Amino acid sequence: MYSLDNLDDALREADFVVVAAPVTARTNRMMNAARFALMKPGAYLINVARGSLVDTEALLAAIHEKKIGGAALDVFDEEPLPPDSPIWKTREILVTPHSAGVNENLWDLHYELLSENIRRHKDGKPLRGIVEKEKGY
Repeated sequence: MYSLDNLDDALREADFVVVAAPVTARTNRMMNAARFALMKPGAYLINVARGSLVDTEALLAAIHEKKIGGAALDVFDEEPLPPDSPIWKTREILVTPHSAGVNENLWDLHYELLSENIRRHKDGKPLRGIVEKEKGY
């Protein structure tokens, strides 16, 4: 796992780059043409965060120019992904239906967090999983 400050170093080494960051002014379009140029020719990008973190045009260009091997995308700038999107025609891109977080334990985890936060609220304790809007996530 790397911070944004060390991302360029990681990109040079990685075979798979998983984007799982919040959207902030600093992370918006963090995966762009300059960063794709740092990646290995056979490396793959996997985005399970938000579509706005990846410059889609730069991604498509990097794939078509064989600068990277391909991508798996669970999120897009526009959802659902329009039928005429060039992403659908790019064989090196795997599209998933914005459901990467779904697993057999999902509802149990939601129930556990909700139950714990109700108890914490009753006891005057800080809640878990608070959205910090001033940080952008």
